[in-house]
Amino acid sequence: MTDLLARLLRHGYHAVAADRAARGVAESTGDSYVSRLTGRRAVILRGHDGVRLFYDETTIRRKGAIPFPLRGLLFGRGAVHGLDDTDHKVRKAVFLDLLASGRFEPLVRSAGERLARRAGAWGDRPVRLYDELVEVYGRTVLEWGGAAVAPSEARRISRELALIVDGFGGAPRAYSRGWVARARCDRWARRLVEETRDGTRTPPSGSALAVWAATDLPATVAAVELLNVLRPTVAVAWLGAFAGLYLDEAPEWRDRLRTDATTRDHVAFAHEVRRCAPFVPVLAGKVRRPTRHQGVELRKGDRVVLDVWGTDQWAPYWQDPAAFRPSRFLDGDPGPYDFVPQGGGLPTGHRCPGEPLTVSLLAETVRVLAHVDRTVPPAAHDVTLARMPTLPQDGLVLGPR
Repeated sequence: MTDLLARLLRHGYHAVAADRAARGVAESTGDSYVSRLTGRRAVILRGHDGVRLFYDETTIRRKGAIPFPLRGLLFGRGAVHGLDDTDHKVRKAVFLDLLASGRFEPLVRSAGERLARRAGAWGDRPVRLYDELVEVYGRTVLEWGGAAVAPSEARRISRELALIVDGFGGAPRAYSRGWVARARCDRWARRLVEETRDGTRTPPSGSALAVWAATDLPATVAAVELLNVLRPTVAVAWLGAFAGLYLDEAPEWRDRLRTDATTRDHVAFAHEVRRCAPFVPVLAGKVRRPTRHQGVELRKGDRVVLDVWGTDQWAPYWQDPAAFRPSRFLDGDPGPYDFVPQGGGLPTGHRCPGEPLTVSLLAETVRVLAHVDRTVPPAAHDVTLARMPTLPQDGLVLGPR
């Protein structure tokens, strides 16, 4: 029987659905089933109860769950993502403090202003929205994070951070480019940490660079965690490109989003972009103590795979899940076990600490793009779900009206 990893490489975001069907698991039999990942027994989880189990730290651990060829590329060696228990909580607390809402608001505001200026200079030329957002987010987070460099260097580093993200889906050329970019970014970030520690560089107090350099982590690990603040911010460019696409698909929302400040409408639109835009297909953990879930036995050492894409498209919870409806989120944010585009659970657990920043940055991007009157080619709406991470065709080329 084909391994789930092979299905992910072949089918992308439809991999779990294809795996479920190939193993003869009917939708009506429950949401959990047994598969294989990298040749080992794996239990697939989906939906509210599956998410709750996946984030039960007494049952599921992260150490060794993601194979190094992926973990090392995307997160870096020694990163918080592979820690558990006290080690994880201590390291995670640094991220939560750095990415608290009051601290990232200047980043969001600056990114919005920079994007508005760039949009005003587009004139009559077509622009690739994804590329524009990579540069805007990258330069802004470098400045905010205390790692400001010359514009040309910021452009290079931003693109390399994006290449790291683009490689996680395993496409051969993208994967190779991602590792080259990872090596360059690791060296660059380590140099910043070492220069800060020896006093030749003085980043602003409280900046990401200053905070990680002040830890007792080895310089290589401090550099990795600095990149784990910068890289995910650049990765919002994937969601921003889809936001531009959905603004074209839902033009009735454009007028209500043309405001001078972000509102609940912008947040709701951002949430629905995150639900509908394919990004993370699955997450992985390992069973630390035996248990049962929906009649399926989880053995110690088994891998568990959370079907992220399937949970956010889960018909029992999301009415008409294929439809783009920001109104789903107008009454408030979903619960920690119902909506998992960046993982689920409580903020102090393994939930992505950058999620509030992502939502705010995407909401601000939506607000700016609502003022931009450009054309979207019809072919852009044909999104390839076999490729991870995917984008609207050509990165969403916006043409003059």
